[in-house]
Amino acid sequence: MTLSQTELEQLVHKTVTLYNKLRSPEVSVKTVMITPLSITISFSGGFCYSCGVMDYVDGFAQQFKTLSGKLELKVGKIREITPRVFEADYTIKNRR
Repeated sequence: MTLSQTELEQLVHKTVTLYNKLRSPEVSVKTVMITPLSITISFSGGFCYSCGVMDYVDGFAQQFKTLSGKLELKVGKIREITPRVFEADYTIKNRR
């Protein structure tokens, strides 16, 4: 499945909106960058960085997969920006 840039941006926006509705104020996300092959998402909030980061990152990928139906996100690099903000890079993959 291939999405246009506009369709991909709309899908990411829907995922961000739903994720924030379910997880805020503990953690909230915003889009940093969207390319045809990858996205970068910023996570911020009062969460425990050492014990909860992968849960939040994987949770976003699961929301994306549920909304897209045909695409999934593979987690790439995760980096701490400040003590309460980190960014995660995802590669966009077609589901098999």
